[in-house]
Amino acid sequence: MKLLRRTWANVDLDSIEKNYRAIRKHVPEQAKILGIVKADAYGHGAVPVSRALGEFGADYLAVSSLEEAMQLRRADIKMPLLILGYTPPQYASDLAYLRLTQEVHTIEYARALNLQLAGTGRILDVHVKIDTGMTRLGFDAREPEAFEAAFSELLKLSHLRVSGAFTHFSSSDSLAPEDVAYTKTQYALFCAALDRMEVLGCRPEIRHCCNSGATILHPEFAMDMVRPGIILYGEHPSEDTKPYLSLEPAMSLHTLVSQIREVKAGTAVSYGRTFITPEDRKIAVLSIGYADGISRSLSGNLSFSIGGKLIPQVGRICMDMCMADATGADISVGDEATVFGASPALTAQELAARTGTIVYETLCIIGKRVPRIYFKGGSETDTLQYVG
Repeated sequence: MKLLRRTWANVDLDSIEKNYRAIRKHVPEQAKILGIVKADAYGHGAVPVSRALGEFGADYLAVSSLEEAMQLRRADIKMPLLILGYTPPQYASDLAYLRLTQEVHTIEYARALNLQLAGTGRILDVHVKIDTGMTRLGFDAREPEAFEAAFSELLKLSHLRVSGAFTHFSSSDSLAPEDVAYTKTQYALFCAALDRMEVLGCRPEIRHCCNSGATILHPEFAMDMVRPGIILYGEHPSEDTKPYLSLEPAMSLHTLVSQIREVKAGTAVSYGRTFITPEDRKIAVLSIGYADGISRSLSGNLSFSIGGKLIPQVGRICMDMCMADATGADISVGDEATVFGASPALTAQELAARTGTIVYETLCIIGKRVPRIYFKGGSETDTLQYVG
C-alpha cells in the first residue's frame, strides 16, 4: 500500500550517526560499541536502525528477546547479536543456529540450555550476567562463594562458550553523591567477579557494564565495550548527563488536521465533557490518538505546532483523534501538526515530563500503525510500515 500520511514519525539517520560519532569520540578508543536496538530500536525501527549502525561501524547489537533477534536475522543483518533477556531453554538450538549470543543468569538456566543442546553438536555463545546491585537477572556478585561454585560448574558445560560477561548499573545517570558511590560499588563488585572468573580459568573476550548513563558519566568504566541505548537516538537519560555530551534527537512525530469546526460558547468537546468552550471557538480535529502513542493522560496538557504556532489540545484524547483550540490561528484541513520535534513544538523529553514518565516510554509507545519515514542527507531514503 502506498504510504498514507495520516500520522507518521520522521527518523533522521544523520542524527543517529552524529550521536554515534559523539559517543565513539567520548569513550576510550579500544572500547567496542554495542548498539541497543531492543523495543524496535526504542520505537525508531529496529531493522533500518540496525543497518545504519552497521554502516556507521558499530561492533555489536543487543535485543531483548529471540523474536527481536529473529527479525534482524530475517532482514539479513549479520552483526553479532546479544539477547539481553530470558529465552526459554527449548529454543537453545535456534539460538545457536542463528549465531546469537544469549545472556545466562543462573546455573540452573545454563544447565537447561546445555541439556537442550545435547546431541546437536552445536555450541552456544553466552554472556554471563552478573548482578551487582540492580537486583534483576544475574549471578549475585555479593555472594562470592555461591558465585564461584556456580561459575565453576558453568565452565564444565560442554555446549556453552563463555564469550562475555556484563553487569547493569541502576543509577549511573545520576551525579548525586550517593548514586555515584553506588555505581562505583557496582563496578568494584563486577571487577571482583571477573577476577574470580579468571582464577577459575576464564577471561571473557568482552567485558561490559556501561549503559547510556555510564557511557557519558563514567567512560573510565568502558572496559571492552559500551552499550549506548537512548543516547544513540539523541535523548539523554537524565538532566545530569546533558552537559557532558551533545546529542541530536532523531525522531519527530506528526499528524494532520482532519476537520475544523466553528462551535458556540458552552459546547462540550470530547468524552466526558471535561472541556466546555467558554466562548465561541474554532476547534481543529487532529488524526492522532492514544492508539498512536500519545497518552490519554496528556489530555488538556499538550500543544501541537501548526504553521509555526502552538495550538493547545482540549478535551479528552480519543483512541484515534483529539481536538485542539485553533481560535485565531490561520490553519486549514490537511495542514501538518507536529506533536514533538523542532521548535516551537514540544520535545519528546517535555512530552514525557507532562505525561509523568521518561522519554524512553514516550518513544517506545508510538503505535505500530504509525509509519516511520527515514531521512539521510535531507532526503527520504526508506519507509517502514507495520500496517498495510
